[in-house]
Amino acid sequence: MKLISKLSKYIFSIVNTCIPKKKKRVLFKSIPDYSGNAKAFSDYLVKHYPEYEIVWLITGEPESSLDYQSRKSSTLIALYYYVTSKYILTTHNEMVSTIGLNQKYISLWHGMPLKKVGYLGESEYLQMADYSANRIATSEVTRSIISAAFREKANKVLITGQPKNDYLFDDEKCLSKLGINENYDTLVFFAPTFRANVVNRNNGSEGGADGGAINENNFLRVDDFDVEALNNFLKSKNILLLIKLHPFEEDTFMGRELGTNIRVLNSPTLKFKKIDINHILSKVDILITDYSSVYFDFLVLDRPIVFLVPDLLEYGSSRGGYTLEPFDFWTPGRKVYSQHSLTEEVNTLISGDDEFSNQRRDTNSIINRYSDNKNCERVFNTFFEKKQY
Repeated sequence: MKLISKLSKYIFSIVNTCIPKKKKRVLFKSIPDYSGNAKAFSDYLVKHYPEYEIVWLITGEPESSLDYQSRKSSTLIALYYYVTSKYILTTHNEMVSTIGLNQKYISLWHGMPLKKVGYLGESEYLQMADYSANRIATSEVTRSIISAAFREKANKVLITGQPKNDYLFDDEKCLSKLGINENYDTLVFFAPTFRANVVNRNNGSEGGADGGAINENNFLRVDDFDVEALNNFLKSKNILLLIKLHPFEEDTFMGRELGTNIRVLNSPTLKFKKIDINHILSKVDILITDYSSVYFDFLVLDRPIVFLVPDLLEYGSSRGGYTLEPFDFWTPGRKVYSQHSLTEEVNTLISGDDEFSNQRRDTNSIINRYSDNKNCERVFNTFFEKKQY
């Protein structure tokens, strides 16, 4: 069956190569729709190179926009745009297996991986097939990881930085767009990775789980969870806690009221408001995360990070470890395992005691070659025609 599938894709690729391409047509696909590196680079083209025709393939219904077209995936019209586009840019390697020789496929991916993915994973590689693509990285270290994870030639992985990191420097009024006032002394952002794969369960297949899933409203996944005590602590320090769960998990939490100083964000709202996670990161004073690569982005801003890891051993075991080990060395921030220790560390940080600042800067220098807002420009100059002066 795999052989038949591979043969059919090869034949389609040949047919695709025979179809003329529109040299200025750029096709985008991301998970979720209009997000991450793909959205950031799409925005860049709209602003700086309006001569390019931008088309998005989305899972939802097509939306009208002055900036670009959108078409529903898995339709004949989507197929037409796919085979006539010169450039294909994605966040999850979508459609790479049928690319034409006269097309340029650029895998922007959705973050530099701390978790093991692809051929580095325990079992994920069993579902993979080798298809080469142009790829990006943020440093020599992440270039090696991307190359190994996708069994890609290292000279096809270019160090450009991630387009979405340009958002870290945008003067985007994202908080006001979300109805959040700026009268708080401290803005704390909690952005964990997923454990229970809700997407798989909703599709009727067996859902995977790494580490502990969310039970009831215990979004911290700690044994001493007390949402009232947490909210009272935040109120006493005039802190606003923003929560953004991974898209695979956020359906379990949409619509819950947790307290006056706790606000849950979700992907549909951010999409509607045209706000990226990294727009929010630019306004954040303290990041709380776990095993998510979001902290690689946040390192660019040189602000405190807390790692809430109550299921550290369980999660690490389920993933077969991490791409960067030992975990403590590569995660420049306090490791906390309970709500009590979390609030203690936040209280320490807002008092100005930032013990991990040197380690944070050292880690950033290894992970991110560039700490500027020129990532989209480097992607363009690397994979598209050079800018004309």
